[in-house]
Amino acid sequence: MNNFTSDEIYQPEKSSNLPILVAEDIIKIYRTGKIETQALRGVSFTIYEREKLFLIGPSGSGKTTLVNIVAGNVKPTSGKVFWKDLLKDITRSSFEEIIKARRSFAGLISQDTRLVSHLTVKENVELVGYYANLPSSVIKQRSEFLLKFLGIWEKRNKKEDTLSGGEKKRADIAATLVTNPKIIIADEPTGDLDVITANSILDLFDKINQKLHIAMLLCTHSQNVTTRADRVLEIQDGIIIGQHESNLHLRKLEQSRLLEIDRQERIKIPESILDKLDNPKHFEIQIMDGKIVLNPIYKSKHFENKVKKVITCTICGKLAKDNSDFCKYCGATIS
Repeated sequence: MNNFTSDEIYQPEKSSNLPILVAEDIIKIYRTGKIETQALRGVSFTIYEREKLFLIGPSGSGKTTLVNIVAGNVKPTSGKVFWKDLLKDITRSSFEEIIKARRSFAGLISQDTRLVSHLTVKENVELVGYYANLPSSVIKQRSEFLLKFLGIWEKRNKKEDTLSGGEKKRADIAATLVTNPKIIIADEPTGDLDVITANSILDLFDKINQKLHIAMLLCTHSQNVTTRADRVLEIQDGIIIGQHESNLHLRKLEQSRLLEIDRQERIKIPESILDKLDNPKHFEIQIMDGKIVLNPIYKSKHFENKVKKVITCTICGKLAKDNSDFCKYCGATIS
């Protein structure tokens, strides 16, 4: 493991552009009694070394479920997840194996900080190192460097209840980084912060990515956050429907969206496009001048003249004759 020396921080090596995390055909089904909810429907993606990949999508789209699965917190119903330097699919690993491997692979950050209230900032950072079985000398060196690097060295002897929201977040990030992870996985990490504090934390994420060479997977609803990404994946209804660069506008996603063809060779037409076309259920597809053209079909010719309207009695369920006022079987009124 690295010891966070200044040479390693400020003299980056050339990126090998190798995958650091790979998700393949992730499906997640939640069951409540006899009711099944499919949160993810075959999601695949890859994150590369030092890349900042962000996930966007409406509430209920499956973003948080996906983040929890690739972080090893939740098992998928099916699919595979691979972490760099781990020789097997983590979905086939026990939670004990995952926790042990994650200590040196991924740092997890959420909206809520996980500081122990009766410990100082420095003690909180060191505690994570001790749980990871790092040597005491390494823990001391890394803790001091990180607290200075993240701008909270002067708060090292303070406890949680004396810190501002931004200081708590910085302390939480320091604790996350003490094990020298290869990637940070975060779900709405600035969602509970004001704009100014959130921007300062985003600046820190940029600094961590650039100076410490740590990749990032962030889940967000924020326009401000997405502008910091190298690449943005858009999730809707449990599948990845498109990819964006960082210059996207969350209210005008159709202007920057590159539709995604997934590993099942599916392509989803966004609901915003279908709404503008009055939600057709069928399309004719053609190739014209090297372009794919989809023509919406509102009345399928395959079913024309094949559907016959019938009226049934609401009481006995028998077929009623056209223009009948009463059912000839039970005498009930036909409505």
